[in-house]
Amino acid sequence: MYSLDEFFSLLDGIAPIKYSRMMIEKGDYDNSGILLKFNDKVERVLFSLDLSVKAVERARRLKCDTVITHHPAIYHPVKSIDAFGETAAVALAAKAGLNVISMHLNLDVAAGGIDESLCIGLGGKKYRFLDSLDDNAHYGREFKVEKPVSEFLKDIKNNFGTKRTLFYGSPKSTVGIAASFCGGGAEYALSYVRNGGSADTVITSDIPHHVLKELTEKGKKVIILTHYASENYGFKRFYERVKEKVSGKAEAFYFEDKRFL
Repeated sequence: MYSLDEFFSLLDGIAPIKYSRMMIEKGDYDNSGILLKFNDKVERVLFSLDLSVKAVERARRLKCDTVITHHPAIYHPVKSIDAFGETAAVALAAKAGLNVISMHLNLDVAAGGIDESLCIGLGGKKYRFLDSLDDNAHYGREFKVEKPVSEFLKDIKNNFGTKRTLFYGSPKSTVGIAASFCGGGAEYALSYVRNGGSADTVITSDIPHHVLKELTEKGKKVIILTHYASENYGFKRFYERVKEKVSGKAEAFYFEDKRFL
């Protein structure tokens, strides 16, 4: 068994919360950390990319005391909480007495985190960092692929367990060098290309049309994964690391929401 502070300290050792603060200082928005605290015991933990109603229901069935999410359970300030609208999952988690910890931008950029995992899942064994906070925190990676588009897309669907990908470019072309950005990295991707990034293919999620148009007109191939698929892969790796560390003192479980893969 862990105290809540001890367990959070363990998570912070993998993905330091200071990186979230550093990203906020750069202009991003985040709300990571312990967001709901209802007891000081951590014995059974559910990992879920989002705090959804389904995730809370799974946590209750498994008799968990704590839920760890990637996306902040409370993102923007709220004026009221109810069990039926936007805050339904938070209300149900509170009613169930669940602790909720969110590890967002800090886990995106940390070594072994979500962004690195996306690159590895895409086949990037050797890569160049595109934006760095310090020696152990980076966002965006450039790497060689050298595969036909059709083969590369097939590998993505297999590795990330998703059937949903969008591709813009010639289907008969080859992916030579790729640049990947986890989550909604459209603006980072656009900045990379505007600054002369050499990748012929850009991979991220949630690309607005004006960004897609500019990337395409600059001759880049674009692959869009679902936001969930691009980050679930790395969050599972995070779960496996934590599960191994807490073995014998706490039990860890994983909830995968297949609605969004």
